[in-house]
Amino acid sequence: MRRILLCIVTVLLCMPLAAQEDPVVMTVNGYDVSKSEFKYFFDKNNIETTVTKKTVRQYADMYLNFKLKVQAAIDEGMDKSESFLSEYGMCRDMVAEDYLLDKEFLDKLAHETYEQSVMTVGETGLAYLFLMSSAPKENTPEALNECYERMKSVYEKLQQGESFKELARKYSEDELAAAGGEVGWVSAGQFPEEFAEQIFNLDEGNFSEPFISDDVVFIVMVTQRRLLGTFEENAGDLIEWMQRTGAFDEARRRRANEYASRLGWTIRDDEAVAHLDSVLEEVEPEFGNLVREYYDGLLVFDISNHEIWERASNNPEEMENYFQTHRKQFKFDKPAFRGVVLFCKTEGDFNSIKEVLDKTDMNDWIDSILAYNEKEIKIRVVRSSIETGLFRQGQNEYVDNVVFGIGEAKSMSGYPYANYVGTLVKEPDSIEDVSGEVAEEYQKYLEKEWLKRLKSKYKYKINKKVLKTVSLD
Repeated sequence: MRRILLCIVTVLLCMPLAAQEDPVVMTVNGYDVSKSEFKYFFDKNNIETTVTKKTVRQYADMYLNFKLKVQAAIDEGMDKSESFLSEYGMCRDMVAEDYLLDKEFLDKLAHETYEQSVMTVGETGLAYLFLMSSAPKENTPEALNECYERMKSVYEKLQQGESFKELARKYSEDELAAAGGEVGWVSAGQFPEEFAEQIFNLDEGNFSEPFISDDVVFIVMVTQRRLLGTFEENAGDLIEWMQRTGAFDEARRRRANEYASRLGWTIRDDEAVAHLDSVLEEVEPEFGNLVREYYDGLLVFDISNHEIWERASNNPEEMENYFQTHRKQFKFDKPAFRGVVLFCKTEGDFNSIKEVLDKTDMNDWIDSILAYNEKEIKIRVVRSSIETGLFRQGQNEYVDNVVFGIGEAKSMSGYPYANYVGTLVKEPDSIEDVSGEVAEEYQKYLEKEWLKRLKSKYKYKINKKVLKTVSLD
């Protein structure tokens, strides 16, 4: 309800100005595409294009088709499906984060934290620490000595090669035991001086002897050492730390409170955050355009998959009919080769296998070559990865060189004689020869026919007067 009221108030306050400054470029089934929306997408998709009246008109036709597809997807209920709502919601939340956070506050906090870390870490750098401990139950020298002897026996096990993590899980008496004693990255400034010395006197992969600190017996192990590094090198860790400590929540509250003060909201903090998130598309037009791009794009992908791509892949008979009707369209620009290129030990081997292949169906050629090579491999073959054995120029360096006499190809070691068996063809024998091209053209055909149906189904109008002003901006 609050969102609806805000929209109504915004419309009432801004209606004369909006009508004047943001006219409608086109209307598709009752949806008005404003000039600002159209220009946002036009500019984004024509960054390297010289803007002319012609390019604007062409893009308007493309955008109209895009919006017709969006409407078709909505009519199919695709905007209500769980998969769509989940994917769109995830995209929207990721993009919204940039608008919901006080990034200046986070940047300042990150730099301050880094500077403090530089002072704390100092020249000793950081160490990746594991530890195990034993604390006496009674505050007596005897009890402390008992703990020391206990940890000394653990130390001996470490010297014998037993796992620090497993020993920590078994013998350590602190809350880190379950994690194998893993502490993570630490600096010297986090510990008493005598404790820090034990850690930072160790090389990578080494562990200490048992030592006493604050009436507790410890053994520590360092697996890695490193210097703190630059701010940029630590940015990921700083972000993770700020997320873990609630700094991002505070950044959201600060950002929302800014909007609340500027727009006259009476709510603050977490309530303001929730409200800002709900009206972000209205108060941030750039965000509105960006998430509309995600929203519409996901819908168009889903409906296109249903109307074009799935139909093309699931209906081979229809595609075959299209191929037969448009065969002239798929003639080869240059002759292609159907057959095999053979690298043989001798010219005699080639002549012998050619005599066999000339009398054999092409589908059985490989079997014949394998039979010829049964006792000794005398022939190696270059064959197309597709069943038809068809090669187009530029598809294979060996075929280009041996059959078409172009380019260079390395000879196969031990097989100096190269020749081929097969024929040159000017047009495909079947759809398999040009399956990729047919699929592409058939999908274009399906899209064209689909758009014809959409334009006859939905009412639409392009405001040419407003469209002309886009190229003048």
